[in-house]
Amino acid sequence: MRSLYDLHEEGGDAAEIAEQFASQWHADNWKVAEDHWEQLVSRILKAKTMDMYSAESALRQAEMIIQNFAAASLPARGSRCPICATNS
Repeated sequence: MRSLYDLHEEGGDAAEIAEQFASQWHADNWKVAEDHWEQLVSRILKAKTMDMYSAESALRQAEMIIQNFAAASLPARGSRCPICATNS
């Protein structure tokens, strides 16, 4: 699984999403953001629809789903990390 740091190092949209994921949803606590990123990707990987993909392809697909979700959700005022919302 690519970490938020890995995404940040890719540059472009992936870097912007990683930064916003950490800063907006986790108050710049990259350790917590990384943990929540991993939890979200893992949850997607457990979905039945991932069974049709190879392990590597499923992992990339799950990462892309979470990136797309974050890209759509982060700009929304008052949005929260789903893991943070579940834990509160």
